[in-house]
Amino acid sequence: MNTPWYNLTLGLSQLIGRFLFLIPILAAAGSLAAKKKVPVTSGTFPTHGPLFVGLLVGTVIIIAVLTYFPAVSLGPIIEHYLMQSGKLFSTIFVPQLWS
Repeated sequence: MNTPWYNLTLGLSQLIGRFLFLIPILAAAGSLAAKKKVPVTSGTFPTHGPLFVGLLVGTVIIIAVLTYFPAVSLGPIIEHYLMQSGKLFSTIFVPQLWS
């Protein structure tokens, strides 16, 4: 049922959900762009060397592994308990011939 009120509220919610969050992001980007450069000292961390690249890649890999670890590790355990209760899961399609 498409009423004008439904269309209006749906359109507004899409606009708010898509574009309203951009205002704080642009404010944070402007704040970061307005910062002054800090001179290189022993306390600064260079972002153009192999150490930074290795730490960045390692962090991405750790986050990805931690994201998929519960499904990969708990899937077989849950499948085992479901198998014990009588539910079987098979990845091989075996057609059953009813006679």
